[in-house]
Amino acid sequence: MPKQLVDRIDTQTKLQGSSRSDFVRQAVRKQLALLERWDAITKEARNQYGGSPLSEVEVAELVSKHRNT
Repeated sequence: MPKQLVDRIDTQTKLQGSSRSDFVRQAVRKQLALLERWDAITKEARNQYGGSPLSEVEVAELVSKHRNT
């Protein structure tokens, strides 16, 4: 890991009163939950979509457009 990133992690762990490994574990859990949620949402959207199959990029563009409205 780049030193600058490790330094930022260490700053946060000191503020939280936790260890680096606890911080990294928590960050990984959050990221995995986010990715799993995204996978579930895109799977549901694909199952409900009646048109031609969409690529990952097309799905992301549709989500982005929806968020910006």
